[in-house]
Amino acid sequence: MLQTRIISKLCVALALFSALAWSQANIDEGQETSTLYVDTVKGSDSNPGTQQLPFKTIAVGAAAATTNNQAGIGTKVVVNPGTYRESVTMMHSGKSTSLPITIQAAQPGTVIVSGADIVGGWKQNGGSSIYTNTWANKWGLCPLDTGGESNPPPEEDIIRRREMVIINGTVLTQVTSGSAMKYAGTFYVDEAHGSIYVWPPAGTDMKTATVEIPSRANLFTITDTGNIVLRGMTFQYANSCRTDTAVAVEFSADNVLLDNDTFQWNNAAGLVVQFATDTTVQNSTANHNGTSGFKGYESKYDLWQDNQARYNGWRAAQGAYYAWGSSGIHFGLSHNQTLSGLDIAYNQTHGIHWDTDSMNVTLDNSTFSQNLLANGFSEKNEGPITITNTNFCSGAPSVGADNIGFELRNTTNISLSGGQIYNNTQGLMIEGTRGGIRVKNWETGQYTTLVTSGISLSNETIVGTGTNPVFADESLNGADWTTFLATLSSDYNTWWNSSSSSNFEVPVPKYYTFIDFPTWQATTLRDVHSTWSAPSNGGAGCAVTPDKPDWWFNTEANGSYQTISAGSSAVFTLNIVPVGNYTGSIAMTADGLQSVPGATANWSSKKINNFGSATYTLATTKSTPKGAYNLTLLANDGASTKALNVTVTVQ
Repeated sequence: MLQTRIISKLCVALALFSALAWSQANIDEGQETSTLYVDTVKGSDSNPGTQQLPFKTIAVGAAAATTNNQAGIGTKVVVNPGTYRESVTMMHSGKSTSLPITIQAAQPGTVIVSGADIVGGWKQNGGSSIYTNTWANKWGLCPLDTGGESNPPPEEDIIRRREMVIINGTVLTQVTSGSAMKYAGTFYVDEAHGSIYVWPPAGTDMKTATVEIPSRANLFTITDTGNIVLRGMTFQYANSCRTDTAVAVEFSADNVLLDNDTFQWNNAAGLVVQFATDTTVQNSTANHNGTSGFKGYESKYDLWQDNQARYNGWRAAQGAYYAWGSSGIHFGLSHNQTLSGLDIAYNQTHGIHWDTDSMNVTLDNSTFSQNLLANGFSEKNEGPITITNTNFCSGAPSVGADNIGFELRNTTNISLSGGQIYNNTQGLMIEGTRGGIRVKNWETGQYTTLVTSGISLSNETIVGTGTNPVFADESLNGADWTTFLATLSSDYNTWWNSSSSSNFEVPVPKYYTFIDFPTWQATTLRDVHSTWSAPSNGGAGCAVTPDKPDWWFNTEANGSYQTISAGSSAVFTLNIVPVGNYTGSIAMTADGLQSVPGATANWSSKKINNFGSATYTLATTKSTPKGAYNLTLLANDGASTKALNVTVTVQ
């Protein structure tokens, strides 16, 4: 048995080594014989781009490097410290060669490519704490994020907005009406009347404050070209719609390396690699973005290593849109993909989500912890997906939306070994569509009907807490359950829950049946050499520390819409979830009741200390007209304000 386990681990290591050999960019920067310089302070775009006479903008430096490339000259563009308020696009031309182009910060972290411009001329609004300015943009609502589905969940208007305001480096919270500006740290755009209103954070002197408003959706785009390196750059404040992204490597881009870059505080995703091959993203961070940190779609031979994605999903969270089309790191249609050394934590969405037609994927030595929904999620994938030495741990909420360690939905051929699924609301969860889902392989065009099967667990530690199950199947029984069991490989694992021995939730003889470990062994005929015992080093590798104490204001996933009959009530449960060692007293209020004829409302509690839950109840009358009514629920701790938009439909 020992020999078998050693051979198994050796095979996994060889598979990872082989994957790394073909899944990455390979750029010879030694071929760069020309160096150009960019300096936003001292430069001019009419200069020749030398160290003494640098260009002013990165776009001009990139264009000059492209001209060199077409002339058979590899080029390094050195960008001096500063904030570059511009958008850059690099595209293929008929004269492009294979010689490399590197665009890098002179010192990593000192170059900021910003989607925002500084706006002055603010006037106090009638002696209040609110300031106003003119607003010329007519962006309206972004397109719906259907994800190609015929029946996607509804979207609150707030998550289809792209306006942002930053004052002295603090990103304000957007509300959708002037009456919802009840706390400092909020802003409202009145497009119809061409005005914007901001309530600055407490203590702000608007006479000297730096107010930035984003107006550029895309900051750097590499399309249909390659042999490019981006290094040491920061990309922030892109005001992309939720289906767009600040930085994109896309549409036949090939052999691109992003190294030591930062993507932060963008309205939607930080970085996407889509319809591209042979890309590497390494040593980079994607934090505080409105939807996902990193994204990939229909990509092949991509390597993601030693990256961090934290605190993403804030824009979607304003409409309780946690689950759809976003995660800390989100992939769809990924083929021949390698991931390692990932740190994905504190995202108000999933940790990692492979969404449809992902195959030949390896993930190693990574941590997914304290994410709001599933730390790991594989959905409609043929596999194989091989996961080794990786932890899916500790759902963020002591209260809050449901958290899952690893979720499998209509997925085949996925293996987990040598890692942990630790202390989640549900450990390993099986769910999906009965009878399977047909999925198309984007390379071959072939369809496969996927029923969750071919799952392998080896040397895994799966630990639950309280009454939460270490294994749960709440939706697949009958033939689907039979197929799952017949193809399950599970052994040499450690299962444990100190609070409950009946911790396996199975769909036989009926749904929501809880059985203990010996019964699990007898039912599945698996885990013969596994144990039900406390792990000697449980939770090791799960610990993550936030950059600062913070808090979430949330409700259940997709829980912002409620439909009721006239005369009945809608009840929303709101949660304050501490991030890190947060302590504080949080006050809550609401706006929008005035628009619901005859309705009354009340909070179960208007203040929560540190963490907890409260309900907001909207009671209608028989005379309340039919229609959809929008409400804004707000929470404030004296230093920051969070908003959650909900809709009550009376029918």
